[in-house]
Amino acid sequence: MGVKSSGSKIYLPKLGWMRFYNSRPIPDGFTVKAATIRQRQDEWYVSLRIEDKSVPDVVARFLTEVKSVIGCDLGITKLVHMSDGYQFANPKFGNNKKTKRFLRIRQRRVSRKVKGSKSRKKASQKVGRLHKKIADKRQAYQWWVANTIVSRRVDAIALEDLNVSGMLRRCRVKKDSESGRFLPNGQSRKKGLNRAISDAAWNELILKIEYLAAKQGKVAIKINPKHSSTECRNCGHIDRSNRDGEKFICSVCGFFAHADISAAKTIRDRALEMVRGDEAIPAGNTAKRPKNCQEKSPCLLDSGGEPGNLDNKDIKTVMS
Repeated sequence: MGVKSSGSKIYLPKLGWMRFYNSRPIPDGFTVKAATIRQRQDEWYVSLRIEDKSVPDVVARFLTEVKSVIGCDLGITKLVHMSDGYQFANPKFGNNKKTKRFLRIRQRRVSRKVKGSKSRKKASQKVGRLHKKIADKRQAYQWWVANTIVSRRVDAIALEDLNVSGMLRRCRVKKDSESGRFLPNGQSRKKGLNRAISDAAWNELILKIEYLAAKQGKVAIKINPKHSSTECRNCGHIDRSNRDGEKFICSVCGFFAHADISAAKTIRDRALEMVRGDEAIPAGNTAKRPKNCQEKSPCLLDSGGEPGNLDNKDIKTVMS
């Protein structure tokens, strides 16, 4: 006997019928195929996989069928910069002063309790619940951002192909050959950047965008972001000195632009060059749904225009 659901009760093999909170009723015509049970802190959650064979499968587009592309550049100050001028704020759920203060206080309370005592266990559960709250907020916001991006009137979304694990890797150790003493290698300064990257969770956001793009029959194209933020869009000159924070000023031709939005446009143009090539393979949106996430309804931006060609004065910011 497989998994069954009836109202506020669910039947699980080897466990029988039990009560649960049915947050999302199963639509008519769908059947339950499998159930996943997991424990988070002091609560248990069940996720149901449902199927309706009458719903046609979404066919992935071919790259040659793509006509319009929007580029996305991921960042720290703003979570996502889009090639049409929109920016998504980065709330920094786990890396702001208030949250870090709460975590520091609760972790201090745990360390002051006697090891193995019930009071220490209760204090550690409070720390876990705070981490769970931070993760839930991050997941909900990222689903909203992913839905907003994928719901744009474009055929493809160009994303950065980032090596996040490499970006989080520790700096190489520097050692003096004569004295044998360790030299400063910049790891202490990089620690704050690593925390900000981990809190932004770029990989999770990319997975969500790929999943929703595949669900809507759109293409998610990963582009090599090398020199995208230091390359001049006017003359093609590449130089680190071109970028000063969020400003981009070319040292050769004097071209001025917003650095991150200019990078998003460069990523969009590279994706268009790939699309206009001789590649005729399907987009292959085979991204799996991220774990521990719940999908939210798609949201549309107020402006549904085609991507690109906005001046710096037209830059808008989408806040949470």
